[in-house]
Amino acid sequence: MQKREKQLLGLMAVTLVVGAYMFFSAPGKPEPGPAAKGASKVVMDEVSKIIDQARLTPEQMYRLGLLADNATGDPFYGGRGTFSAEEGQGGDGQEFVYSGYMKIGNKLFAVVNGIEYASGDELAESGYRMLGIDKNFVTLERTDGSTGRKLTRRVPLVEDDTDKIRIRVVKKR
Repeated sequence: MQKREKQLLGLMAVTLVVGAYMFFSAPGKPEPGPAAKGASKVVMDEVSKIIDQARLTPEQMYRLGLLADNATGDPFYGGRGTFSAEEGQGGDGQEFVYSGYMKIGNKLFAVVNGIEYASGDELAESGYRMLGIDKNFVTLERTDGSTGRKLTRRVPLVEDDTDKIRIRVVKKR
């Protein structure tokens, strides 16, 4: 062993001995006296005062309630400053079925609940307006009467296998 290694081992041994002495011969914790008990009461009073100050006002509770009512599960709720709700999360209880679209000239129509609508048309008995038509989904929009916010809803295309045309080719022999 080199001299440097012997010095490091000696230093480590001294450190272990001092650590063992401090660990095993350390005096016990002193019992808290009356001054320490009084100090904890002061701290508890301060904490209680801070908690009372942090309580929400009725106006703040109302605002949080509105936010919770209009919240969606999707953190990317559609952008453009509007709230959106996907199918099944609308909360308004209205069921929409987008079953297809058709193009007549330059005009595009979507079939929602069995009725054809063009972009910008009002849907029957729902308060929604057809905002956009895509082959895979339609985007509906309505204005909430109480808050004035624009609520959008994206309804996906629902295809029914029974409506598909089946063509069979039969070879003659």
